[in-house]
Amino acid sequence: MFTNNCFKKCMVFLLIFYASYTHTASAHEGHSHEAVITIGKKTVVHLQTILSTYQEVYTHLINKDLHGIAGLARKLSDAARKAAQTEPEGAGRHMMQHVQAYAEDLKKARDIQGAQGALLAITDSLIPFFKAWPNQLKRNELKLYYCKKDEHAWLQPLNCSPACPYSADRAKVCTEIEEVK
Repeated sequence: MFTNNCFKKCMVFLLIFYASYTHTASAHEGHSHEAVITIGKKTVVHLQTILSTYQEVYTHLINKDLHGIAGLARKLSDAARKAAQTEPEGAGRHMMQHVQAYAEDLKKARDIQGAQGALLAITDSLIPFFKAWPNQLKRNELKLYYCKKDEHAWLQPLNCSPACPYSADRAKVCTEIEEVK
C-alpha cells in the first residue's frame, strides 16, 4: 500500500511538472509576444547608445530634416550589431538584430516617409523590452507615446512635449497622443 501511494504521488508530480514544462518551453524566443526580453549588463552600454541616437533621429524627423540621418543610422546599426554580439542566443539578441536591420533601412531612406517607416520599425522592435521593464523608460529618461489615430508609438525624452515623428507634414499633426504606462 505504501508503494502504491508513493507511486501515485510521484506520477501526479511528474504529470504536473511535465504540463508546466511543455507550456513554458513551447514559446520560441524572439517570436512570441509574451516572451520577456532581457539583456545582459554588457549590452546596456550599447542600448544606451541606441537610445541616445534614436532620440537624435526622432528630433530630425520632428523637424522633417533628413540631413545627417544616414550617419545616425550607421551609429544605430553599429551599436545594435555590438549589442547582438554581446547577447547570448535569445530574445535580447533577436531584438538587437531587428534594430540593426531597421537601422540599415534607415540608412538607405531617401525621403522623410522612408525614414519614418524605419524609425517606426525600430520602435516596434524596442517596445517589448520597455513593456517588460517599464522602469527602464525612467532610467533612460524616456517616455513611450502612442498616437491613437495612426496607431503608432515612439520614444521621446521626458522633458519634451509629446510630438509624433510620423506625421506626413506639419499641417497634419497627430492630436490624439497618449502616454503608454
